[in-house]
Amino acid sequence: MSIKIRSFEEKDVAQAVELCNEIREHHRKILNGYFAPINRDFEKDALLSTIGNDNAFAVVAVDGDKVVGLLIANKKNAPYLENPIICNIGTLGVIQEYRKQGIGKMLMNEFLTFCKENGIQEVKLGVFNDNKIAYKFYEDYGFKPQEQEMSLKFK
Repeated sequence: MSIKIRSFEEKDVAQAVELCNEIREHHRKILNGYFAPINRDFEKDALLSTIGNDNAFAVVAVDGDKVVGLLIANKKNAPYLENPIICNIGTLGVIQEYRKQGIGKMLMNEFLTFCKENGIQEVKLGVFNDNKIAYKFYEDYGFKPQEQEMSLKFK
């Protein structure tokens, strides 16, 4: 295994959509549904919107030509906060067969280096309480719960 981290490119889109599908199905399993099955066209458009976007950070982990991991984050200025330059991680995932090999850490380390070099003052992300592995992953990096999101579902 020779994993490299590099910028997300248009040639990665098809594989990234499949990776996002795997991530979504993983979450659907953990959460007993919640997310709708993936809409590949919507996902493709969302991924393409990160390319050339100065407010987006998007990298892939590749094994040769195979995309095995993805991290996408968005930078924004939140003037209502004391530390207004923030980045929000929207997607971080590694395909099943490559998990538990340090690839998530490689992606996160690349992202955190970017943040430090670009004056990002805070990183935010959402993680479901039932996603114990991801929750621990973020805790190990020093992330702390900051707010509780609540929902009320109607049937």
